[in-house]
Amino acid sequence: MELKLQKFRISLVLNSIFFPLTSTEVFDSLKARGFEIPRPQGPLLTGSRVYVSGAIARKQNVFVDIDGSRNLVGAEGLAISESLTVFSEIMDMLHRDFSVNLDTELSYVEQIAHYLAKSDNNPFETIQNAVEFRFGDQFRRILNVETSDYHFSITPRGVLPSSKEWFEISVSPKLTMPTRAYWIEAIYRSPNHASVTAFARNLNSTISNIIDTIEGKVSPGEQS
Repeated sequence: MELKLQKFRISLVLNSIFFPLTSTEVFDSLKARGFEIPRPQGPLLTGSRVYVSGAIARKQNVFVDIDGSRNLVGAEGLAISESLTVFSEIMDMLHRDFSVNLDTELSYVEQIAHYLAKSDNNPFETIQNAVEFRFGDQFRRILNVETSDYHFSITPRGVLPSSKEWFEISVSPKLTMPTRAYWIEAIYRSPNHASVTAFARNLNSTISNIIDTIEGKVSPGEQS
């Protein structure tokens, strides 16, 4: 199997009444940390509540964006380690330059990752054979055709997707090459940023173990 990360994003949401990064001072803080700032399309506005939004900075291949309406700041790139490093710098900036107490003002941190996993084992057939399809007979009678699962998701049992402590790993055949590759999307959310970071650092092996398991290469209990 050939596993390739297509996108990695990590962001945080604050529960502050006022989002601190609504001043153009954020550009000075980012420049001081070696970030590239895109050239503004017009003159920078001034005032106590100037809403800065969208992609505002870049370091190496990682972009930083802000959504003041959601109290959100994120980092997105093509490598987990680079993105986590930039995200750590953003958290440090919030603490040092904008007096944000992350112990009390952090609502949650969320990571989103997309993977392409090429395989010689026909992902389309593998998923159909590996996933238990409980209502196959009933659906066959309803639709008058044999049916099966096309994709599956792994989530914590009994936890709603709206919870601040939640994850989902979704696996499906890649739409444009269903017999040759899987498409995987992984979301992990927690109020504890260290938990999200730890999950991200182990994500490659987690995804590999899941694919190896459904392909019958790893028995239960053998995962690293």
